[in-house]
Amino acid sequence: MNAERYPLEARFDIPDLPLDSSLHLSPPDGILSLGSEGTASEPPITPVLKAPVREEGLSKNVQWRPLARQSLFYLGVMHAFRIGTEPSTRKALGNSVFGGYFEALGAMHGWSDGDGYYENYLGHPFQGGVSGYLWIHNDPRYRNVEFGTSRDYWMSRLRAYAYSWAFSEQFEIGLLSEASIGQIQRYCCGYGFVDHVITPNGGLLWMLGGDAVDKYVIRGIEDRTRNVHIRAVARMALDPPLTFANLLAGQAPWHRENRPGVYMYDGELFLRQEEPAPEIRLVPKLEVTAQVPTITHFRDLPCKGGGGVGALRMNDSWQWTVEVGGCTFGDYEPNWSGDSLTFTTGPQWILHNASRWSPHFATRFGGHKVTQEYVDPILEKKVLASVPPDKDPNDYRYDYTKHYESTGFALSVSGGLDVRMTPALALRVANVDYLRSWAGPVNGYDFSQGFRVSTGLVLRIGTW
Repeated sequence: MNAERYPLEARFDIPDLPLDSSLHLSPPDGILSLGSEGTASEPPITPVLKAPVREEGLSKNVQWRPLARQSLFYLGVMHAFRIGTEPSTRKALGNSVFGGYFEALGAMHGWSDGDGYYENYLGHPFQGGVSGYLWIHNDPRYRNVEFGTSRDYWMSRLRAYAYSWAFSEQFEIGLLSEASIGQIQRYCCGYGFVDHVITPNGGLLWMLGGDAVDKYVIRGIEDRTRNVHIRAVARMALDPPLTFANLLAGQAPWHRENRPGVYMYDGELFLRQEEPAPEIRLVPKLEVTAQVPTITHFRDLPCKGGGGVGALRMNDSWQWTVEVGGCTFGDYEPNWSGDSLTFTTGPQWILHNASRWSPHFATRFGGHKVTQEYVDPILEKKVLASVPPDKDPNDYRYDYTKHYESTGFALSVSGGLDVRMTPALALRVANVDYLRSWAGPVNGYDFSQGFRVSTGLVLRIGTW
C-alpha cells in the first residue's frame, strides 16, 4: 500500500476514568495520525479552563483528618530514617522521655546545629516544601490554583507557609520531635536556631519556585508531547518536594491538583473561579522576607548562612522589624568550627508607590552570639579508642572538644532594594548590613564589626 495515496488514521475511544488511573490503553485524546512520511504527527494542545472536578459537593473547610494522617506518616518516615541511620538516636530511645526532652531543649544555643551547609540550606527547606504541599492537598478552598498574581494563589501559599512553620516546630521541639525521640541535641554537636528559621522560609522558596516551573516549564513540555513517560518524568523530577508529598498523600507521584494526570491531560486546567479581589493596596500590612543566602564577613573570616525578617506596618513609610539570622564559619581552620547568631529589632523606612522599586533603610538593635568549637585530634583518637563497645562515642565528645562562646549587645544599620514582581511577591535584589557587636573576641578573632550581603524573597501581605 502506498502511504502517500492512503494515509493511515487510527482512532481509539477511551472511557472516562479517574485521574491518574493506570488503566489506559491509548494516548490522551485517542487519535494518532501517520503522515505521508510514516511519522507520527500530534495535534496541538490548547489549554481549556474547567471547573475543579473535586469542588462540587465538598466543603471548603480544611480536611484536618487526612492532613493529620499524612503529616504523621511523614513524621514517621523521617523518624524511621533517623533511627535507622543514627546510632546515637537508637541509643537514646532508652532515656527518660520526660527528663531527656527538657535537657535537649535546654541545650539550644547559637545558630548552627552541627549539620552540614547543604543539609541545613537545602535538605531542611525541602522538608518545608513537602509539608507545605501536604497542606495544599487538603485545602479545598485554594488548592486548584496555579502560579500567578491572583489573590487565591497567594492566599493558598501563605496558608501553606504557616503550616510549614508549625510542622517544622513540631519536628524540632514538639512532643514527637528530635528533642523527644532520640534527643540528639543533648550530646552532639549543638542545637541552634538554623532549622527554625530556614526550614519554613526555604520551604516557601521551594514551593514558589516549583509552582513557577510547573506552569512555565512542565506544562510547556506536556503541551508539546503526549508521551506519558516524558510527562511523568518532567512532573516528578522538576518539582521533587511535590512528588514526595504526592506519595505521602497516597497519590500518583506525578499528580497535579489543577489538571488531569499524564495519561489524560489534553489541555484541561481545573482552576477554581476566583473570588472578587479586594482593592489592591500599595502599602502592605506585613512583610515576611526569606533571606537566603547571606554572606557575612568579620574582617577576613567569611560566614555563610541565612535568616528571616518580619516587618509590621506602622504607617505608609515606616515599619517595625524583627530579624533573626545566622551563619556558619565552617571548618575555617583545621579542627575548628563555629557560628554566629543575631537577633535584632528596630524601625525601617521603606518606599511603597506605583514604581516597582522599593528602597529601604533600617536600624535594629538586639544581641549577637558567637560560638566556636575545637576538636583535639590526638585526644580524640585516644578517647574513641577507649570507648567500650556498648557505649555511644558521642557521649564522650566533650572529653576531646573545647567550646567557646561570647554574647553581647549588637546594633545593625542596613539598606537595600526590592523589586515588585507581583502584588504579593518582591525580590530582594540586594541588602547590605553593617553590624556593630559588643560580643567580644573569641580565641583572638575580633567580631566587633561585620558586613553582611544578602538576597531573598519578600512576601507582602495586605496588598491583595
